[in-house]
Amino acid sequence: MSKVKSSSQNSKVFILIFLFIGLYFVYKNVTSSVFLKGRDKINVIFYGENIRFYSLDRKNINYLLSFPSSVKVIVPGGYGEYKVGAVGKLASLEKNPEIIRKTFSAVTATLVDLYFYPKKTTIYHQDSPNNSNEIPTIREIFLTNSNANFIDRLFLSIYFFATSSQEDYQIIDLKPFELGDSNRIFNYNGFYKKFQGSFFQKTYRNYDINVQIVYTKSYKTAFLLSQMIEGEGIRVVDLSSQGEFIKGCLLITNKKISTTKTYQRLADFFKCRLKIGETTVSDIILVLGDLEKEWAIN
Repeated sequence: MSKVKSSSQNSKVFILIFLFIGLYFVYKNVTSSVFLKGRDKINVIFYGENIRFYSLDRKNINYLLSFPSSVKVIVPGGYGEYKVGAVGKLASLEKNPEIIRKTFSAVTATLVDLYFYPKKTTIYHQDSPNNSNEIPTIREIFLTNSNANFIDRLFLSIYFFATSSQEDYQIIDLKPFELGDSNRIFNYNGFYKKFQGSFFQKTYRNYDINVQIVYTKSYKTAFLLSQMIEGEGIRVVDLSSQGEFIKGCLLITNKKISTTKTYQRLADFFKCRLKIGETTVSDIILVLGDLEKEWAIN
């Protein structure tokens, strides 16, 4: 009789443990979900044979950019120029998939939320075929590596199913922004001037909160990050240099602004230490610190 009772108690313990793990999984997915943060736009990169960037807007225009594998882009982190089709292989060799996110954030001058890439890495030498503008498949969404959690993958699959026609997207032709013939290089400045504001979040503009970027050595890196932040819809009003280098990075603002979506967006993307303090030139100060190395461009 005691053995039966003990077995029943063990079963209850296992059920409680399983239930706790399930609830924790749901909690982590809900609290970290990009879609549940209430943003106007979600920026997504699908890296693979067909390399596509989507700027998804719940109320307005969806944008789609298809990147040719043979065009060279700058890879932040001091890596120099790489062909787009080799960026994934570099990320694999460096064991740092964030390289994909950083590269396409820099190229599109915005903050990429989610990125997907194949489990098996290779170098893509050929440009994307004619079907490069098609929406992602269920396989791409659920069976590839990604920083997206299950809820984000589920939201994406539903969103792409609802917007399955090319008419649901404004397709941007990148050919005018490819400089050179056989050795083509992406024209960052030309693209930025043409599409600045196309991918930004209207919510951030409505807050009318601005940012000052403080760097130690590299103005070019600070300028790159300012273009990305501006592309997100957050105004950058000053780039300042200082002699003192800090470990990590730091976001400084007052208590009121620290609760805004603008401040939280920067905190989520750059993973900086947060500090409540006084600012003078701007509403938010972003002290780059180690970000200068992580986002370094030659």
